[in-house]
Amino acid sequence: LHLSIRRQRQMCIRDRGDIQGCYKEFKLALKKVNFNLEKDYLWLVGDLINRGPDSLKLLKHVYKIRKRTHIVLGNHDLHFLACFYGQRKLAKADTISELMKSKESLKYAKFLMKQPLIFKKKIVFKNKSKKVIMVHAGIPPNLSLKNCIDLNKEFQVALKRNPKRILKKVFNNSFSKFSKKMSEIDKIIFFVNALTRIRACNHKGEIDFNFKGRINEIPKELNAWFNFKNSIFSGNSQLIFGHWAAIKGKTKKENIFGLDTGCVWGDKLTIMRLEDNKRFQIKRIKE
Repeated sequence: LHLSIRRQRQMCIRDRGDIQGCYKEFKLALKKVNFNLEKDYLWLVGDLINRGPDSLKLLKHVYKIRKRTHIVLGNHDLHFLACFYGQRKLAKADTISELMKSKESLKYAKFLMKQPLIFKKKIVFKNKSKKVIMVHAGIPPNLSLKNCIDLNKEFQVALKRNPKRILKKVFNNSFSKFSKKMSEIDKIIFFVNALTRIRACNHKGEIDFNFKGRINEIPKELNAWFNFKNSIFSGNSQLIFGHWAAIKGKTKKENIFGLDTGCVWGDKLTIMRLEDNKRFQIKRIKE
């Protein structure tokens, strides 16, 4: 969830994997890396809430330090927004009832609606620099960085203008691959689903949204999204993502880092310090 870099010896940026309401582990993680609000920035790869026990506490804390955080939305964050705006019903496995009933739920909904699906920034440290890109799940093979940035802007404008329309369509998506022939709204909907739910694609770059297993369980006709060539991963670029807990953060790539290591499922919360890509982990606290 958390990545840390030192910029001009003054600024440290840390990035975390999916928190999903695991507030106690989140607090322990901040303490373990000596997170400093005056010097550090916190990058959060999405799925801040749901399935874990303390979604409301987690959002309260993140909101308090919002000026020192960079966030991208995950599928669970979008699910909360869809439920909040009456476009979905809570599922049995959801743990966001307290958040939904909170007097501050509107404030947190508006806060999440302002967050992007992709974030990029040039990081400078120790006379070196690199471009860091953050998404929740991944990027499909046929979308360039410019495509993603443009579609993200369109998504944020559309969500602000009519949240009910967008949030209803997001969860009724039927597209597996991006096409220039799509309508503008369909392009946005595909983009949202791709960046928050992708795991594996076929040789045509079409996303299989049903596959959720481990790398060694991927069918022969599919491959992990990060194994496809994409200009986004070239040069001095580094990509951070969460979502796919089953792979335990392992991609076998030098510049693509998975950070969701399944804390909410009883495993660990992972933090990565960006300046040297060193990882820190907090074990799930047993209730």
